[in-house]
Amino acid sequence: MSISSNTSSGKRKRSSPKFYAVRKGRKPGIYYSWDDCKVQVDGISAECADKSFPTLTEAEAFMKGTPGSTSNSSKSSKFYGVAVGHVPGVYADYSSVQAQIKNCPGAKHRSFASREEAQAFVNEHKRDASAPISLRGDLSETSSLVAGKGCKVGDNTPKKQKIAEEAAPSLANGEIKWEPGMGPLPEGAEDGFDPTLKLDPETGNIVYKTEEELNRTKRQPTGDFTGVINVYTDGSSLGNGQLGAIGGVGVYFGPNDSRNISEPLRGERQTNQRAELTAVARALDHIPIDRAVLIHTDSNYSIKCLTEWFPKWEKNNWKSSSGKAVENKDLIEPIIARIREREMCRAKTNFKWIKGHANDPGNIAADQLAVQGSRFSTPELRNARTTSATLNTPTRTREELEALMKQGKEKEEEDNYDKLFATLAAEQSAQGFDEDLLAQFEMPPAIAASKPANGGAKEGQDQLVEILNGDPQDAKLDESGHDNSGTAQKAEDV
Repeated sequence: MSISSNTSSGKRKRSSPKFYAVRKGRKPGIYYSWDDCKVQVDGISAECADKSFPTLTEAEAFMKGTPGSTSNSSKSSKFYGVAVGHVPGVYADYSSVQAQIKNCPGAKHRSFASREEAQAFVNEHKRDASAPISLRGDLSETSSLVAGKGCKVGDNTPKKQKIAEEAAPSLANGEIKWEPGMGPLPEGAEDGFDPTLKLDPETGNIVYKTEEELNRTKRQPTGDFTGVINVYTDGSSLGNGQLGAIGGVGVYFGPNDSRNISEPLRGERQTNQRAELTAVARALDHIPIDRAVLIHTDSNYSIKCLTEWFPKWEKNNWKSSSGKAVENKDLIEPIIARIREREMCRAKTNFKWIKGHANDPGNIAADQLAVQGSRFSTPELRNARTTSATLNTPTRTREELEALMKQGKEKEEEDNYDKLFATLAAEQSAQGFDEDLLAQFEMPPAIAASKPANGGAKEGQDQLVEILNGDPQDAKLDESGHDNSGTAQKAEDV
């Protein structure tokens, strides 16, 4: 949707984002709304030191001054560790904790007298922030089948041997009745699977099958699961185009899917377009290299870069027709390399454009994940190295990949593909990423207590993004930097 005009149907232009820095108050820190800031300084105005800034950078600089005073509250401070919840981490107030454990099956939290103890509790239950990356579909499937018990990427799936208070059995007609999935396996169970249980697709909870379902004869699938994987991606940049903008990445595979991603955008350049491209890369990280995928995105820019424009850019040594260096080459080139690897492994990578903020459930979910990710941004994360396997893909031409398959003695076609898989897997394992993909963070109370969906990417500024040598007047973007009316790139400058 284009930026408007004077028509009544146009979207109302939103004010610039503000960052409220509280250097002295109940809880010093940077807040994203005046309501949060007010809570910290009300009643202690004579001692507090707070100020609003148009950019996050300025707010952080203000905070580096005199250290904030300690809390004036007479209550002893408590720290809450949320080990399993929507966003695991350490929180300083219980209202934030409630927002993380509400409607989260298997939620696990505890209060402590010190932040260190709370962090240790979280670390004990912490897994990698990303689901395992499966390179080949027939070897290892990164599936959503076990995701029903989780709440977010990084959640720990509750085991059957959890603390008794989480699954205390009850008596029914003199017999012990266990919570679904928490009791001993029934007779006839195979491979550790209880055939009396099922995953409720609406709630994501494990429930018992009804009598009718238990007696129903089902057709069992045979052969490999080779259907097309559908995934939704989105990028967010609050204050897009301004100094101090903060970006986020969202990837949505489905409800309660362990592959869903919500994380801050890495790197100094926090633009909407970089967030959109990074979201595509992160989606490919979690798709087997030999499985076809359809990526749904509202970014025409990303689709054009990855399907139409790159061949000419490669021929021109990654220069536009005007002789300028192609923007975001560091993201586009490795994504193209990964797509080529997938093609050599007989997997298609297709894209489908969808209009942003148009009630598409998958797009809305990806948008919420992206906005939530941008709110978790910190200077450390923005300066950290990317952990995406796709964005670390060695750049090769199609001809170089074909030569890789033919190295050594000629073998059967399947052997060549096995060799290619082995080579790609070795490269991926040699990248040596840190185990913790995202640093621990503390979410502002108001954000934690509100629904992640509030506002959506519409909180972004009305900004026209200049692409390559394109005329900003030709870039038709909506309020969050989404291109909803066509491509933001001038065709003659490709």
